[in-house]
Amino acid sequence: MTLLFQKDIFSPLMMRGVFDGNATMKPDHAHHRDGSNHFSILLTFFLVQLLSTPIFEGSMAAGYAGDTLFYLLIAAAAYSVRKSRFFKLTIVLGACTILGESSSYFTDSKNILIASNFISCTYLGLVTFLIASAVARQQKINADSIMGGLCVYILLGIFWTILFVNIELLNPGSFNFGVHGQPQDMVTLYKLMFFYSYVTLLTIGYGEVVALSGMAQTLTILEGIIGQFYLIFFMASLVGLYVSERQFRRFDNRK
Repeated sequence: MTLLFQKDIFSPLMMRGVFDGNATMKPDHAHHRDGSNHFSILLTFFLVQLLSTPIFEGSMAAGYAGDTLFYLLIAAAAYSVRKSRFFKLTIVLGACTILGESSSYFTDSKNILIASNFISCTYLGLVTFLIASAVARQQKINADSIMGGLCVYILLGIFWTILFVNIELLNPGSFNFGVHGQPQDMVTLYKLMFFYSYVTLLTIGYGEVVALSGMAQTLTILEGIIGQFYLIFFMASLVGLYVSERQFRRFDNRK
């Protein structure tokens, strides 16, 4: 995944002079075009889900509200890459993801849950890559581009959340949940893995949840590396271009 990021994402940024060591970081305005992706919708759904989950915590409405917002998040992710040539594949995988997640209402089969989680990971991995590629190819960097970059970071956390859940389902005891105790249901497991994923991605490292198995530890390290690599190189360059472009427009307007 890192190699794909280097080839398909950072190459367009290097062509703009971000990493080439030029004295001035001046975007190419001769070929500007308006961005066609609207990532603010995807970001809004995630923030709504994040903020509303504690409100309904402990009630039956929590599960339904969380699932509904997750389905909307899946749909918003597909909508944000509607201009991609892989949009039809995204729709198919997104529909399979929603059907797979919905199957938990009708069956308690562990195998079906694991299979649906792998489909979700495939969908999230594809959408994350497509959004990152779309943002990197945009010649006009605006606020929506920055939101798109943030959406990629957020989707990485969700991707690893589901991956961690599957690791625990396939090999129980892969994680030690410390003061939280062993999760007694899937809702609690998802919540703790969601927390652990973003604590790892943000390199906060509270230590409340600890990876024990070799696979869990390896995936934890990979998430931390990819998260920091993405922030340092991709997001820093994207924000730098955005600030540079705004300054250039102000200078151009004064002239």
